[in-house]
Amino acid sequence: MNYAFIDIAQEFQVLSLDKFLKTTGSKVSYIHSTSEVHFYGDFSIFEIFLKEIKKDNPTLVHKEVTEYLFLDNLKELIKVPWVISTSDLLNYKHIESMSMRLMDRSSLIPISGFSRRRIYLLLLNYFQYIIENNNIEGLIVFDTPHSFHSHIFFELCKYKKLKIIKMEYHFHNDYSLILDRDLCPIVPKEYNQNTSISELEKLIPKGLFESVYENSKYLVSFKEKETKAIVKKGIFSTFLLIFKYLDKCAKNLIMGVFPFLFKKEMLHFSSLNNISNRLKYRLVLNGKLYKLVRLNIFYNKIAQKNINIEDKFIFVGLHMQPEKTSQPMGEEYDNQLIMIKILADSAPEGCKIYVKEHPNQFNVKKVPNRHYRDKFFYESLSEIKNVVFVPLEFDSLSLIDKSIMVATVTGTSGWEAITRSKAVLVFGNAYYVGCRAVRKITSVETCKIAIKELLLLKSD
Repeated sequence: MNYAFIDIAQEFQVLSLDKFLKTTGSKVSYIHSTSEVHFYGDFSIFEIFLKEIKKDNPTLVHKEVTEYLFLDNLKELIKVPWVISTSDLLNYKHIESMSMRLMDRSSLIPISGFSRRRIYLLLLNYFQYIIENNNIEGLIVFDTPHSFHSHIFFELCKYKKLKIIKMEYHFHNDYSLILDRDLCPIVPKEYNQNTSISELEKLIPKGLFESVYENSKYLVSFKEKETKAIVKKGIFSTFLLIFKYLDKCAKNLIMGVFPFLFKKEMLHFSSLNNISNRLKYRLVLNGKLYKLVRLNIFYNKIAQKNINIEDKFIFVGLHMQPEKTSQPMGEEYDNQLIMIKILADSAPEGCKIYVKEHPNQFNVKKVPNRHYRDKFFYESLSEIKNVVFVPLEFDSLSLIDKSIMVATVTGTSGWEAITRSKAVLVFGNAYYVGCRAVRKITSVETCKIAIKELLLLKSD
């Protein structure tokens, strides 16, 4: 069988693919990898792997991520024969929509929708040509592709019904989900219907059981880092935020003026803006950082200081963006305003929607986050009478415990809720969507039905 491998970025992935090819005797015609700068592990192992498989696959096409990120390289794609028809363009509209949204993380200076679509069309045609010209039959990918170029290739393979093997990350220690399609399987309602929790627990392998019921070391690590980034309400905290901003600005200027003192950068946050000068790049970062800091201060102002967790409420922990958990896994709910509006219109009488921003959304080290929130987002939601913004420093686990249920796109707050015997409303493609106490939401109608069902569901 003839495969494509995309988004190769780590040493263990290379070793896994090498073993796969030797075990199955499969061919590989296309490889997409990260550059040496962003490779995790010994890059020479990948170079040896690539050299060896080229011997057996002389027509192999290998592309590095930089060849799809920067406009100067994308111009080369016009040389490829045009293989896309009008019907293709219409059939692929779902690919176009998400890929253009994913371009936000690579264009700190906004570019027009028309210009984005031009980039999309060049990539779409190129990838269709690669798949057809090389008779690619299958795809192997580690993680859900969430760069705009990888997303296009992945979705094309799905549409053409190629064989797909995808390893999906989650927060079970030392485990991965292996999927033959994009969606996680739904557990049938009748599965082990008359089996008690204690009986079910005995069926789970020991290692997996411990991973489910113990704190995930990965999740704990992420939370510790996120907590450090939180800037609380109050004058002192605002002063601290301004200090962090000035400190980061100064560091950016030093890195821009003296680039030779630092390791080579990809400048991927503004790759579609075609910025190659590192000083200009750092100045752009500082400009966006200023707006991000101002938005943090604004959120702290609108967050309600005295939160009553004895009230009846549904808890929503917003996703940090950009991240794969919202784009593309959130599907049409990557804009979380829609999710909150549906919840507000579906909640029972007297039930509030407690919304807490992600602690990392205003992190001064994550400047691309600026694209995904603005005052309009918060002000619009503030117009909804039962929506309440929660201060960043408020403990999320307390909110989960006291809520009637939790709502999320695909976030870890949903998994935390399940492990604490709390029901969950999911709007995207979460790996835990098949659990008994989880409902997938697609509209106000399905949300109302789900809330009624989950309120009747007993934890035992």
